[in-house]
Amino acid sequence: MEIELKLFMRFKDYLPEGGQKGKAKMTLPSGTTFEKLLHTIGMPVPEDKIIVINGISHKQGAAANGIELKDGDTVAIFPPIAGG
Repeated sequence: MEIELKLFMRFKDYLPEGGQKGKAKMTLPSGTTFEKLLHTIGMPVPEDKIIVINGISHKQGAAANGIELKDGDTVAIFPPIAGG
């Protein structure tokens, strides 16, 4: 299956080879979970992050880690943002 991965700010450091401007197409085995995606790109699972899959925000944690990705999904990962 193929997904589009979008990484923002400091997370761009985890972009797979061939990705540009914070975006990359990735081919993954069917049944890949969000947690497995993080392992694949080398991003620590417990690191704070905002997760958006197909435009829907997900809370970080076990529930998000277990989300099974599907062909054509768009996964965006942002670092936490603080404002004042």
